[in-house]
Amino acid sequence: MRMNRLPNRLKSVLLPCLVLLAVTLPHLEQGDFRRDTGRYAAVGLHMWTDGPFLVPYLNPQTPYFNKPPLGLWIHGAFLKTFGVRLTVARVPSVLAALGVVCLSVLTAMRIGSRAEAVVSGCVLALTYEFFRRTREISLDFWQLFFVMWAAYLVVTGAKSARRWPVVVAGFPLGLALLCKPFVALGVIPMLALWLSILGRARWIALLPTAALPLALLVAAPWHFYMWRLFGDAFLKQYLFHEVVQRARGELQSVPLYYYAAAIANSYWPWLAAIAFEGWRRWRGRTTRQPSRDLAMLGGVWCGCTLVLLSLFPDKRINYALPLYPMLSWAAAAGLCRLPWRAFRRWYRSGFAGLAPAAVAALLALGVAPIQFQKPPDKDWQALCTWMDRESVAANQICQRELDPDEICYFYIKRGWWPARCEPRAQGLRWVLTKEASEHDERSVIFRAGALLVVQAPADRP
Repeated sequence: MRMNRLPNRLKSVLLPCLVLLAVTLPHLEQGDFRRDTGRYAAVGLHMWTDGPFLVPYLNPQTPYFNKPPLGLWIHGAFLKTFGVRLTVARVPSVLAALGVVCLSVLTAMRIGSRAEAVVSGCVLALTYEFFRRTREISLDFWQLFFVMWAAYLVVTGAKSARRWPVVVAGFPLGLALLCKPFVALGVIPMLALWLSILGRARWIALLPTAALPLALLVAAPWHFYMWRLFGDAFLKQYLFHEVVQRARGELQSVPLYYYAAAIANSYWPWLAAIAFEGWRRWRGRTTRQPSRDLAMLGGVWCGCTLVLLSLFPDKRINYALPLYPMLSWAAAAGLCRLPWRAFRRWYRSGFAGLAPAAVAALLALGVAPIQFQKPPDKDWQALCTWMDRESVAANQICQRELDPDEICYFYIKRGWWPARCEPRAQGLRWVLTKEASEHDERSVIFRAGALLVVQAPADRP
């Protein structure tokens, strides 16, 4: 019987994955190492090439205390192994998204029907704010992957009447703590609510007494190592800036309804399916037990997450990623109950034709001349071309007035860090700087937009 069920389970997972690949893989090479992608790529690659492996560095002189290392390690390993290219940098994000889809579908199958699980996976794969994040290095994606792993273990333990998966859920939560600071701890109260709904309220004590200590055991060694190495400098940046200042809203402040408005504006057409499911429930047309109610469990998760995110003053759209797997559960519950006979026949037939359609869409989008993202920065391309033509070596040029992201971009493109311009530096011929710098126009060797290369003072006539 298990062997007979295996193909259906695999099919249930693979179909949404094919849909996700159809919207993520086409023209994955477009764009550039912009903003977080360039910074995280440089930091992760530096950990694997120039070291030290355990300490993220924003440049050789500046430790990077903002983020834990796990997501940076993963992307850096890909860049080190397969070459420094934009596609390579994005592949781990695609893999994390595939993992989230798989775990979401498998968890939904534990609660609801197979049709609901497959539909929810396809809804998640086609959610714009979800799949577009695969075109960047997103630490939030890896955090969500490990959180979904923990959620799957808790549901599996509750459904199979085994305590050990609930305890082991602390392991992926610990890995999530190594992706973003402290966020994963907020998952524990939501998992406790799930255990209560699933009829395992007596197991809630396992979360703080067993799962949480395991999570801390996984995450604590790196944090302790960084504290021993850097002391208060690490704590000030990692705790005060990344947590306390964000919690106070000192970095930015937006309205309380920011995430609700974002979902209302972007979560279409799936929001209509959720509204339909809500209307059904208001009319009293649901008789499903709470432990098998996919929409209820998803709604509890989304409601708690939305409240926590909304109360947190520092709001960014990528922080809303944990909402989308469970929103897809509620949307699937509504879609599978639409009074539409053709749709019902289709999902009861096992979604015939979905896999070929996904592959056809992947191929069509892959060959179509569509520009999904802006091309690379022309000024930086011109600078790299000039440096190749002049055979500029690392000991011949220094930088002045470049911001950290621009320095990381330089490292990704050239393979070495531009040194800071120090007074009386020996052997330098050129200074890479910005248009805002004061300089003698006669000393300008190269100009591309705001980027300038000027002759070093020691070499001027």
